[in-house]
Amino acid sequence: MSESEYVTLESSDGFQFVIHREVAMLSGTVKNMLSSPGHFTESTEGVIQFRDIKAIILEKVCKYWYYKARHLNSVTEIPHFEIEPEYALETLMAADFLDSKRKNCCPVCHL
Repeated sequence: MSESEYVTLESSDGFQFVIHREVAMLSGTVKNMLSSPGHFTESTEGVIQFRDIKAIILEKVCKYWYYKARHLNSVTEIPHFEIEPEYALETLMAADFLDSKRKNCCPVCHL
């Protein structure tokens, strides 16, 4: 079975986010889930369930991955990635769990 261009991330409250596989792979955790050897559900079906991450937070993390992908090799000034204060702690915890700030990330990662 060939890999799809997209993966589906499902939040704890049942919302699904269909995003580009390449963008999702900016997460070390997602990358490990999708590229593990063997026939794990995540890698074969391209669907990952996050039982501890609410939709509002998963959406922000997905937006951040797209932001990061867009500005990864930018030579111009990079705009700030805004996170509302009421979601900051949960977003930080989700980003940490998802390994969104990996060693080879751009130098402006704020999560």
